[in-house]
Amino acid sequence: MINAVDREAMGVVVGVDESSGCESALAYAFEQANKGRQMLRAVHAWQVSKHGICSDREEIERSMTADRLEVWRPQYPEVTVVADVRHGHPVDVLVEASHGADMLVVGARGDSHSGGELGSVSGGVLYRASCPVVVVRCPKQGRDND
Repeated sequence: MINAVDREAMGVVVGVDESSGCESALAYAFEQANKGRQMLRAVHAWQVSKHGICSDREEIERSMTADRLEVWRPQYPEVTVVADVRHGHPVDVLVEASHGADMLVVGARGDSHSGGELGSVSGGVLYRASCPVVVVRCPKQGRDND
């Protein structure tokens, strides 16, 4: 069951989006929450596009987040999951969500040519979060996941 937001609860916070890097981050976050018997707070931030906002946008974002989380429920039935979907810049929303958390987990697609650079969100939260940050790289075909 996915519960409503409890902004004061401690545990593992994970960033959720539509990217492929999100799956690796979710896998890691669910595993850590399960090992530590902690709540998992899944945070998704959305912004108004240059085309404006449609009336159903918030519901669409909530539905996408719920769908991403439900995939993991059968593997981790003991983990309490809280979905936190908010309008705002992902870095700002994740930094705010990190207050009181034990760990913040974000994904990284590893699209940089050098392989050592972080993306805008993972790099943005790294030095601003109020808890330890784990950046989980998305595995790529033909490359060992260093």
